[in-house]
Amino acid sequence: MAFRVLAGVALSWLHVNPARALSLTEAGPIGKADAAKREARERAEADGADDVLRTNLAEHVRPQQRRSYKKLQDSGQAEVRGHMETYSKVRMFLSRNPNMSHSRDILDFVMSNPQAPTLPPGGCLYLPDNAAWTAFYGVIEHPYPPLFVEMIANSYYPDCNATALTGVWLPSSCGSDRMWGNNGCFRVSSLGRASGVEIYKSEGLTGLPDKWFHHIRAAKPRSRGHGARRTMANGTKAPCEAGSTTLLAVPKGSKLKIPTVYVVCRSRADDDRITYDMVKEQNRWANEAYRGGSPWQSEAFDNNRPPSVNMQVEFVLKDVKFVTDKHCARYGFANMDYVYKYNPKPLELFTIVIVMDDQSGVLGQSQFPMDSAEGSKDQMVTVSAQGFRGFPSRNQGDINYDEGDTVIHEAGHGLGLYHTFENGCDPWSHGDLVDDTAPEALPHYTCSPSKSCGSLDPVHNFMDYSPDTCMMGFTEGQKRRAWCVLEQFRPKLYKASLRHVNA
Repeated sequence: MAFRVLAGVALSWLHVNPARALSLTEAGPIGKADAAKREARERAEADGADDVLRTNLAEHVRPQQRRSYKKLQDSGQAEVRGHMETYSKVRMFLSRNPNMSHSRDILDFVMSNPQAPTLPPGGCLYLPDNAAWTAFYGVIEHPYPPLFVEMIANSYYPDCNATALTGVWLPSSCGSDRMWGNNGCFRVSSLGRASGVEIYKSEGLTGLPDKWFHHIRAAKPRSRGHGARRTMANGTKAPCEAGSTTLLAVPKGSKLKIPTVYVVCRSRADDDRITYDMVKEQNRWANEAYRGGSPWQSEAFDNNRPPSVNMQVEFVLKDVKFVTDKHCARYGFANMDYVYKYNPKPLELFTIVIVMDDQSGVLGQSQFPMDSAEGSKDQMVTVSAQGFRGFPSRNQGDINYDEGDTVIHEAGHGLGLYHTFENGCDPWSHGDLVDDTAPEALPHYTCSPSKSCGSLDPVHNFMDYSPDTCMMGFTEGQKRRAWCVLEQFRPKLYKASLRHVNA
């Protein structure tokens, strides 16, 4: 489904493969299955657990056998230059549309990847607007960035027909300017043409890779407790907000030495891709970061060293457990029930679970201490092996995530820190509840300057999604919040960790 605007007239432009007998017809009346889906969604919304269901996904048909398509790495130098010029012109075109800024940033990331698809001229490219991306991050907490390459390939339709580069196709439309989604039709609109590519703004999520699509459809919503509310019942600020009286400076002579256990979930008992020594090294690297000692690779846009305070936090390695559990190893992100059993002592230990064979396309996710009871088994950090220190370089993964900063980022959530892009540029939400981190509209996947909310985005902060070589520190406000949250919401672990030493 696509439409072009020609001389001010909207036209339906449907090219159908007769061999498949595909007909892009408008959606008919709601059937029993759709009615049941709607009722389930309404019940979930009433229960406050609708985060997964409300995300509108384009309903592609996803054949098991996909089409092969040409990638930049398979092209000659002259051809690569031509396709890079196409990407650049599309990117520049998107720069003129503020509500497409994140799709522009995603295109930046994709065009730097040798696996990026070539975009033959004469096609249609569907990209989500910023609101659709915000919904995406509500259910894919920390996406594995290389999958954005597959998303662009799934979203490009040569000759503007119903089949994408990869072979996924659209069985039906809702008219010339709408696409059929799992939560009903959503609007798409042409922004114009750049370098032979017709660019469409989509108000739903189009072209999602298989892993993200299946994760969103299958993910079990996680618990959200009353502690996450930003104001208390009497209207006062919740504990540990920036500017509240509880957000005090951390005494210089104190340190949190947090007893920590790593659980490595693997599908096979003989899987030794992560070893005990690798876990020790990952923990050492995390402690160096929380001490404020991460290396800094200065960028052209850096005037000074970015903030990298000593958090006065140390993760004391108490145990490393290797468990053989294919459900935990493959689906630990989609259903936390598979990992709860490996966190038997949440009052005593900070638990980090490593998912070895993730099928969700997620780098990591964590439960905030404020969202669950102190003794709840969901008080844990979960990280994909693809973000574990040394794993990508040893297993042909993406070396942008080889340093192990995903564990640092997710441990930050486990201490109560929000993303630096929390609530975007909204001045009333106070973003991440920390005063000294600049707000940003949406996350970054490249180490590049941007002023999405007016000031320079904090791409060097561990609570963004920047590549590992870019992230290098926390701020004083984040330090104070982390200490406050642990004391307020995990007081027993806080008390067991607190030491009076030379920090």
